Amino acid sequence: MARAPKSDIQLLGDKQAARAIAAARADFNAALENRALKAIATHLAEDAVLVPGDEAQLITGRAAQIDAWASIFSQMPDVSYVRTPSRIEVCEDSQLAAETGRWKGAWSTDGFAIRYSGRYFAKWRCDDGVWQIEAETFVTMKRSGGADQG
Repeated sequence: MARAPKSDIQLLGDKQAARAIAAARADFNAALENRALKAIATHLAEDAVLVPGDEAQLITGRAAQIDAWASIFSQMPDVSYVRTPSRIEVCEDSQLAAETGRWKGAWSTDGFAIRYSGRYFAKWRCDDGVWQIEAETFVTMKRSGGADQG
């Protein structure tokens, strides 16, 4: 079920397509919150690429991303990640789109609260009327917590 996207997102190009992407992003965030791996997978292209915001490894492919999420959810039961789009721009032929925004991640480990946040860029592709994430790049701008940061 599509969640309503925030109303303050700047939508450029094909507004209907941009709203569909915003709704897909809201669904993706809900899937992360609910640890719904199948729902996460529906929003990822088969060869989707994720560039993490820190020193973590590049993750290539839907299956590899789902494996990574399953591992994260099992190792950090309280983990949360949210992407908040600020701009979605759909190209002239309505087949590609660029999304930019802010992201937040939080979890606890060994009694320490960890918080990360930053900026992200996502590339979306429409295939047979379905928008999927083809690539996401994250830049960590702020981090706090952990044993070495107090």
